[in-house]
Amino acid sequence: MRTLRLIIILFITATLQESISQQVVFRQPSSYVLGFIGNDSISLSSVNYKSFRIYFTESSYTANHLNEIERELDIAYNKILSVLNISSYNNGIYLLAVDSKEEMNKVMGYKIKGGAAKGHDLVFFVYNQNIRPQFKHEIFHLISYEIWGLTNYRLLDEGGATYTDNYCFYDNPMYSINAYYLQQKKLFPLDSLINRFDNQVKKSDVIAYIQSAGIYKYLYEKYGVEKMKLLWTGGFENFNSIYGFSIEELETEWISFIKTIPIPKDFDINKLKEGCG
Repeated sequence: MRTLRLIIILFITATLQESISQQVVFRQPSSYVLGFIGNDSISLSSVNYKSFRIYFTESSYTANHLNEIERELDIAYNKILSVLNISSYNNGIYLLAVDSKEEMNKVMGYKIKGGAAKGHDLVFFVYNQNIRPQFKHEIFHLISYEIWGLTNYRLLDEGGATYTDNYCFYDNPMYSINAYYLQQKKLFPLDSLINRFDNQVKKSDVIAYIQSAGIYKYLYEKYGVEKMKLLWTGGFENFNSIYGFSIEELETEWISFIKTIPIPKDFDINKLKEGCG
């Protein structure tokens, strides 16, 4: 009886310790974050939901769709943990929601749909009837930085985030859309995405992001997460030693694979004018 009682006590203690270790910790907001969520010129409300603290104005689209936001956050969180191959993440994340890209420009100084401030636990996003919050993409940036560290290659950073989001109107978008770009001879040389990513973004951000996601997907799913983690921190200068073949061979191999992917029958490139929604 005494032994059984001791086992029960040890089990309860271990369970409590595990629960405590998994508690979300919101780190003190940096001065950068406080410049937005603590801005007196903007009247913000906030709600806590699991690992997230959501800031929004009372009359906003977000205020009227918090249930949808919470469901999307659950989906995003689980997908990101799966891609990064981790079981949990304990840091709390601040989310700042606005109604339009114009409002985003006023708040952040950029007319964009969303973004992430690595090292500051902050994601900012536009949410309205026409623009979905790309939580998987933006939150991936924050958590990958904290868990895997900094990558010096935007192909991996943006490719990984776009791969994790895995949405762009069509089935199998990161491959099928690349198949269309290949057919149209619009794909960028791999070397240019590795070494001059931002220059290619200026030509077409949609192609640069989706092509990078297709390459990321191929490496991740064919050769595994452990090699991807090594590439993430070690960089393409170590590609040959990590994968056992050259970057040029990767490009040839990937192009040959993309040629086998069918283009959606109803494909309409005009859907992608504003990105992936």
